[in-house]
Amino acid sequence: MKNKIFSIDLIVLVFILSLLFSLYFINFYVRSAYSFYAKSVGVVRVITLNEAYILAARHNDTIKAAKESYYQSALLKWSAIGTVLPDISLKYTDQRIHVNSAPAPSQSALFTSNIFSFFFPNYEYSFTLNEPILNIGVIPAYMSALNTEKSTKMSLNNISAGTLYNVAVDYYTVLNDLSLIKADAKTLNEANSHLELTKAKLKAGLAIITDLLQAKSQFYAAKQKLISSKNLFKAAKANLAALLGISRHFKVIKPSEPVLKEASLRKYIILAYKNNPNLKSLKFAQKSAEYETGFYESQYIPKVNLLASYNALSNDHFIPQGSTNYWTAGATLTMPLFQGANRIISIEKTRSEANQAMYNTIQEKRNLKAKVISMFYNVRSLKSEIGALRHEERFASKNYMLVEEEFKAGVATSVDVVTALAELIRARHNLLSAELNYYESALDLKRLIGSFKRKLISLTVDKFN
Repeated sequence: MKNKIFSIDLIVLVFILSLLFSLYFINFYVRSAYSFYAKSVGVVRVITLNEAYILAARHNDTIKAAKESYYQSALLKWSAIGTVLPDISLKYTDQRIHVNSAPAPSQSALFTSNIFSFFFPNYEYSFTLNEPILNIGVIPAYMSALNTEKSTKMSLNNISAGTLYNVAVDYYTVLNDLSLIKADAKTLNEANSHLELTKAKLKAGLAIITDLLQAKSQFYAAKQKLISSKNLFKAAKANLAALLGISRHFKVIKPSEPVLKEASLRKYIILAYKNNPNLKSLKFAQKSAEYETGFYESQYIPKVNLLASYNALSNDHFIPQGSTNYWTAGATLTMPLFQGANRIISIEKTRSEANQAMYNTIQEKRNLKAKVISMFYNVRSLKSEIGALRHEERFASKNYMLVEEEFKAGVATSVDVVTALAELIRARHNLLSAELNYYESALDLKRLIGSFKRKLISLTVDKFN
């Protein structure tokens, strides 16, 4: 009886283990099949605007090239610092000195002559130190290199911020093209419905062939607009993918509209003066010319170097009264007395470049102020225009629906329907175009006041910021 119960329990245990193994195998097979399907079909990636910023900051090759330029400018700074460091050199010489003496007069000298018999090994080495003590030209050279480093860092940040601006513009352009495709697809459906209705009325004898031709013309025009919108969408998506450094197989989702903080026009102008990249670059150019002028002016100031060396010889055969080891130390004074017209021309040229940069800076401030004022009122105008165009689009849509119902009732003609549909298409395109212009203008104003620079810093993906 016990053996029978044991055998039943063993059968149940084997059955449970077999069931668990089957479930595990089925689950593994399903996962493998789904993984293979996902790899073969491809999962479309969804990218938000903030993720697009991060991708561009990490993968855009223009930003990477600007980083290399910044690295090179940092090396120039260390090169300027290296001019005040000492030069230490080691010289080692290994010589075998041979003395040719005359043969002895004896007969045995044929065998014991000292010809080619005296070799004096001579080992010599010396340590030399050359230390600049007074070199005033190093100071403006270092300041110029430091200014160049700051300028290239600013250029890197500006390129990165400008890339983020381009990413934002292209991102909103892709979204606008998607909306345009939806609007044109809706227009195509409306044109198709009108075409089918016209065909039915023509069969019933309630329309003429001209109505059908007009309906077909409107249908094919709407179809062509849809094809054009899809091509624009593909081009905009390719441009965005190029900025992000990824393939064009991705989707975008609608972010919030570009928000401009409520501030006075004067505040926007002050922010632009503080953060505008072109204005900053001109200021750096002016400083660079001033430091270069100082470098050329310092060329007539004397330079003093300390020279010291330790010399050692291994053989005193040729200096019987001297010492084989000795120190030397002294100072060298270098002062150019006359260099023709090169120095004067160089100084005057750099002074002229500094004045040019100063005038360009003043004019750039005036132009920047005009741009900010123009963009400020342009954004306000576009925002009001969008409200009016939305009202116009709703009115055109209602008017088309009304004319379509009148056409069904035989009160309106096909020309009225085609005209109403054309007005609706124009209203939809005008609204989408105004929205895109508003986004671009708002982003441009944000770029002028340095918002994208702050966005770049907040991402914390760039070690140079």
